[in-house]
Amino acid sequence: MDSDTKVYTLFSELHSLTISKPMNYTLKQLQERVNKLIEQQGENAECAAWIYTKEDIHVKDENGEVDYDHQVENPALIARIFDDVGQIDYIYTVIQDCVDEVTEEQFMSYQQELTEV
Repeated sequence: MDSDTKVYTLFSELHSLTISKPMNYTLKQLQERVNKLIEQQGENAECAAWIYTKEDIHVKDENGEVDYDHQVENPALIARIFDDVGQIDYIYTVIQDCVDEVTEEQFMSYQQELTEV
């Protein structure tokens, strides 16, 4: 098995592991995780990230419109919101499905480029 096939296989195998990990952290915890990844993979390793903070949590006004001028400020409520969001497996499934699909497309394209050279 060549190294590109190993990478593609690794992405597929990690699918279930990614879904089972909690994905909501404090910024400090996230920083620690990122620092560990940098140690393991190097600071120039490619990655993708989606980060939401309390500034992304908005309530609706009396007209049912999102009130972008006011964020939720209660730390306990923010933690509960992100804990609940972090438990929604669908989010991770969709992201991983996208990663798997694009990986397969790009891997096949890369393989084809290699045979044309």
